[in-house]
Amino acid sequence: MVPVNQSKLYATDGTHNGNCFAACLASVLEVPLWMVPPFDEMFARTGEDYMFRVDEWLKRFFCLRKVRMSGHHIDELPEFYIANGNSSRGVQHSVIYSGGALVHDPHPSKEGIKGVLWTWHFEPIKREDVAQ
Repeated sequence: MVPVNQSKLYATDGTHNGNCFAACLASVLEVPLWMVPPFDEMFARTGEDYMFRVDEWLKRFFCLRKVRMSGHHIDELPEFYIANGNSSRGVQHSVIYSGGALVHDPHPSKEGIKGVLWTWHFEPIKREDVAQ
């Protein structure tokens, strides 16, 4: 895991979402933020769930699948994973945890989240299962 900070913050006027999730993807995958598509903009423009696009990107470029787990089941998670919950700013926020503890918050405040509502981690898939 290589910590990457978010480059956009949530705008209360609704003009755009923050890119904390993209920064967390970049951190766990150890790639620069510019290599992560602007998934937050896809949501802001359409109002639709963009996770299917994240799934396709992970599958095609990393041979990974994203696994979402409700709650915080530390014994079932890899060393580094994305934890999601409410921030003190009143919005959903993504951060990196390891072993049940915060290890990186991509937001400038570095406050983390109030509690883990769900997690995302990645599991490998076989190259032959990736459609061309």
